[in-house]
Amino acid sequence: MQLFSTVLWSVILLTAPTLSADEIELPEIGDHSGVAISPEQERSIGQAFMRRLRNSVTIIEDPEITTYIQSLGFRLVANSDNPGQGFTFFVVQDPTINAFAAPGGYIGIHSGLVENSQTESELAAVLAHEIAHVTQRHLARAFEQRSRLSLPMTAALVAALILGIENPNAGLAGLAAVQAGAAQLQINFTRSNEKEADRVGMQTLVRSGFDPFAMPAFFERLQQASRYYGTRPPEFLSTHPVTTNRIADAMGRAQTLSPQPVKEYPQFHLARAKLQVLTSDNYAQTAHQFSQALETGRYVNEAATRYGYALALVENGEPRKARQQILKLLEKNGDNRTYRLALAQVEVAAGRFKTAFEIYESAQKLYPDDYAVVVNYASALLQGHRPQTARDLLRRQVQLGAATGRLYHLLAQAEGDAGSQAESHRWLAEYYYYNGQTERAIKQLQLANKTANDNFYQRSKIEARLRQLQREIDAGENT
Repeated sequence: MQLFSTVLWSVILLTAPTLSADEIELPEIGDHSGVAISPEQERSIGQAFMRRLRNSVTIIEDPEITTYIQSLGFRLVANSDNPGQGFTFFVVQDPTINAFAAPGGYIGIHSGLVENSQTESELAAVLAHEIAHVTQRHLARAFEQRSRLSLPMTAALVAALILGIENPNAGLAGLAAVQAGAAQLQINFTRSNEKEADRVGMQTLVRSGFDPFAMPAFFERLQQASRYYGTRPPEFLSTHPVTTNRIADAMGRAQTLSPQPVKEYPQFHLARAKLQVLTSDNYAQTAHQFSQALETGRYVNEAATRYGYALALVENGEPRKARQQILKLLEKNGDNRTYRLALAQVEVAAGRFKTAFEIYESAQKLYPDDYAVVVNYASALLQGHRPQTARDLLRRQVQLGAATGRLYHLLAQAEGDAGSQAESHRWLAEYYYYNGQTERAIKQLQLANKTANDNFYQRSKIEARLRQLQREIDAGENT
């Protein structure tokens, strides 16, 4: 009896439909003397898996969405059974209601899950369950370390399994290709892991100040909605059926927990509205939907609805009307970072770069080194032909430990526009590597080496990175 999302063994359940839930097996890897993988090995597998995932699906790298989902995730992690465990939370652009946990604490949330969650507690309930799978080391225990399975091959196997959810034929083909060159893997699905994640996740949810009744409420709403989907229910329901027993179990757990004051933040509704715009394929229609909601009063959160309306207007080429909506929001909450960034976006769209830069500089004073502020500001600076300033801001983010494809790509553009071609190629190489395109990254490093001229320090860094990536390529070919 499964709960949320595509945790790894749930994916395996789909790729082996002829086996029972307690006997899901893939061929074994190596001998039977292996021990559970270490946290370091699990993290390495997760990192390699993420590079493959980024090369296969669209991950939303909007800085505000990224910042929000990370802050929500870390709020839960801080109240989990292992607050020191490393996690990475991200949003996949996909309209289905789903989420998944991968080795190393990587937790992906489909955009459809965020958009269909009516409260922050509902979204948090899903994340808490996935976090529990990681902190209880269910994923690590599912894999045994085998001497003949390489890191690239393990990551490829995990990717093939999880991507099989989106495209079963592609997933099975990828799995067959991996098995052809790899030793074998055995994973036993256990219902006890799901129950434990359910119980532990509920505890984490309550400790973090969320509503425990959000979990059964979300279940019940999905169950009721399922009757309208006919033969093609949401992926959440088709892979993890929500039963009356599961709803009753979740309700029973919620009732036994000591009630805590529930504190939900408005950022959830703002992120949800922004996702609606980011995933829209018709901005005029999306703007109309937000406008109608405001006129009729049919909304959950007025400010978020107005914010979404403004963003849709910007994307639809109507910055003047968008500015009017943002100014209304700022009248009530002038220090709100999200509204300030939206206003700056409006000014950039209108070609008023000087005004936009003033807004960003003011936001930087209020929120120094804030990732969302810096990335949006740097993007505007590049559009406004000020690459040196953008480069300095982005380099600072790298020094602080930020590592995203969006950051690397902007930095490559800033270095190129500032006249540093070698550095531009070097950062573009990091962008490609981050997105699982190692061979393209190597080509960029080779170009960087050619354009570095006599800069010994620069060439040393480039050549060292080249050797590192080439070793990864060779390791993958020899497994």
